[in-house]
Amino acid sequence: MLQYETIFVTDPNLSDADIDEMVQLVDQITIAAGGKVLKVERWGKRRLAYPIDHREEGIYVLMTLECPPEHVKEVDRRYRMNDRILRHLTVRVEDESQLGPSPMMKPRPADREEVPMDQGLTP
Repeated sequence: MLQYETIFVTDPNLSDADIDEMVQLVDQITIAAGGKVLKVERWGKRRLAYPIDHREEGIYVLMTLECPPEHVKEVDRRYRMNDRILRHLTVRVEDESQLGPSPMMKPRPADREEVPMDQGLTP
């Protein structure tokens, strides 16, 4: 079985229950194909790089799947059929070391020192 990462962006007005329903749908069709879900990361509501259907924000969800290659086509088809999903992408994970937490889940440094603009730029 191959490992894939799939990410989808949903309508920002959806509730947590709606997001859970979409994650469960992918989980159910993955299990039915003989695979399994290795990881689910809910990144939450974030600003989009460009407006999609007049929306400035979206809710991001990243999932790591282990499944047969034919299953990826079914997941992609289900994403396209769902009007609540604005964008999606599924890629194959080449290196298993990539399966750790994504950079989005790493904590941000709490204390950043403010450096004045003119300081630190002298040659």
